[in-house]
Amino acid sequence: MDVPGPRNKTICREGSGDDGDKISSLPNNLIEHILTFLPLREAAKTSVLSTAWRRTWVNRPSVVFDDQFWKPYPVEVAANKYVGSNGVYPITIEKLMLNVFTVLCHHRGPLKEFSLSIPQLSTFPAYVDQILLSLYDKFIESLFIWINEYKVPRCLFSFRQLKKLRLYACAFTSSQISFEEFRMLTSLDLRWIKFPNAARVSFIIRCPLLLTFTLIACDTANGTYLDILSEAPSLSYFHCVGNFSSVCVKYAPHLKDVIVHQTARLVDPSKSKDEPTNFMKLCGGCPALEQLCIALELFRDLATQNLITQPGQIFMLMMLRELRLGDVCLSCPRDVWCSMLLIILAPNLRNLIITTKAMATQYIDLNLISAIQRVCGLNKHKASKLLKVEINQLQGVRTEMCCIQWLLAASPELHKMEIKFSPNSLPADQVQTLRDLNGFQRASSKAQIII
Repeated sequence: MDVPGPRNKTICREGSGDDGDKISSLPNNLIEHILTFLPLREAAKTSVLSTAWRRTWVNRPSVVFDDQFWKPYPVEVAANKYVGSNGVYPITIEKLMLNVFTVLCHHRGPLKEFSLSIPQLSTFPAYVDQILLSLYDKFIESLFIWINEYKVPRCLFSFRQLKKLRLYACAFTSSQISFEEFRMLTSLDLRWIKFPNAARVSFIIRCPLLLTFTLIACDTANGTYLDILSEAPSLSYFHCVGNFSSVCVKYAPHLKDVIVHQTARLVDPSKSKDEPTNFMKLCGGCPALEQLCIALELFRDLATQNLITQPGQIFMLMMLRELRLGDVCLSCPRDVWCSMLLIILAPNLRNLIITTKAMATQYIDLNLISAIQRVCGLNKHKASKLLKVEINQLQGVRTEMCCIQWLLAASPELHKMEIKFSPNSLPADQVQTLRDLNGFQRASSKAQIII
């Protein structure tokens, strides 16, 4: 990237008298603030405006190398040159990296934020390593790297002053991944991460100031068990989606919002029968939890314990206000009583959202009587504070109706129950389901069923 110099110092001196050069007369802090809204390439071009703007862009606290930086000039990885469809000659990786290092060499002042998102560098990891090493003494507070399959080097864990760290599409090489060195970290966002092919991978988070932790689409090889352990006393938001065997949150007294979805069920043969359930591992150390969004696949082991008749045996979610259950098969007796148990454990629950999925008819027939008996045994438990219920993808089978019947009978404060049928359900079945719903006893005189 060529850095332009000043060509016309009087470019804005169209006025006369006391008007002067308005652009040059702007205070430095205002100029720097304006530059923060411009892409890096456009910010460098402001050097031609006046002497006051010359190379002011090198003091920007934020340096971002993204598609706006390299897409105007397509990158040619191969040695042979060609002309793009837009008639622009592409530049080589070497030329692109020369521009990157030129910007870093000219930069002055503190560098608080650095972003590197250049897909073509996936085949040139040595360049990325060199960039990270050049940033070591910049005291960066926010770092973002998005390079496909880039193997995270050990030097990254030396950036102990980091407050925000985002890694997209990168890969870890060690089976023991620990974020204990980042004592100042407040936000950790990891997406589309690849883990090593090992029998078990441990992912440990111990950051005393961490507020938000996001781990999405974590990818492990077949047969690999990924254990996620978080010990963050300041954590308030936790979002985890991917292929893992267990998630354990220890001592998170300020955690209020949790989203966890397991994309593949892993049955660990080494797991002891006396070991706490995944639900207890996740929520046992979260007394302040207010919003919980989970796919029930991870917590079906609740059904293996005798907790339905005596739910007081485990902790209560006293602060929980909103519960979202995904991939729940209300045609499956195990899912019915697991869902009900989670509702019972939250006496102050206000909003309940359930998204169901279908199951084979043969399984329903074999377990229907047992399911109805156990559901009826829960009538003594109440959802006393529940105000709104939303059920999506309803099939209309008998076990689903038993669950709805219990919700109507156990919710004295219920105002609205919204039901959305599955696209595969027949109109005649929907009419019959509506008739059954209107015949159910309701604990709340204000309860309305909306189809």
